[in-house]
Amino acid sequence: MEITKEEKAYLLNIVALVLEQCVGMGKKPEELTYPPVPNQKLAEKCGAFVTYHTGKGAEKELRGCIGYMEGIFPLWETVARMAYAAAFHDARFMPVTKGELPDISYEITVLTPFEPCSGVDAIEIGRHGILFECSGKRAVFLPQVPVEQGWNKTETLEYLSLKAGLPRNAWQNPHAKFFVFTGIVLEEEEA
Repeated sequence: MEITKEEKAYLLNIVALVLEQCVGMGKKPEELTYPPVPNQKLAEKCGAFVTYHTGKGAEKELRGCIGYMEGIFPLWETVARMAYAAAFHDARFMPVTKGELPDISYEITVLTPFEPCSGVDAIEIGRHGILFECSGKRAVFLPQVPVEQGWNKTETLEYLSLKAGLPRNAWQNPHAKFFVFTGIVLEEEEA
């Protein structure tokens, strides 16, 4: 899947609209008027995450990140829903406030379908996102997470195990399953 410059602008505009109207003005997502979907590709079901950060450069910190790993809704609607959820329902953070808006940056990661992985040797850090399943629990890292954190493959798998609520070495369990995917990262332009 490729995203054109116009499609990128449309999807990023959806996030900006949700932040401005829902965080800034207290509206609910169902009260918003979204611009018409410009083409069929953005109306196809697709998984996506919306991520918020505060600060810049080395001071950049995660402020919220939620997504659907699989295509449940049309891409544009997934982005709208996840923009709202990442602002208000990421359990790791308090809801984003109006006063924070000037310091919030955001990105969208559009996901390709998941593919079973033959084993950890097939995982390419920086290229693949990883879905890990073991003992009835699961966790996911987007492709950019290990790179942003400076983790090697072993560290990535250990943190993925911990994120799933399992011991650090759970990734070595013979019953562990891995699925990989790639992501197209759409970032707002720096002013």
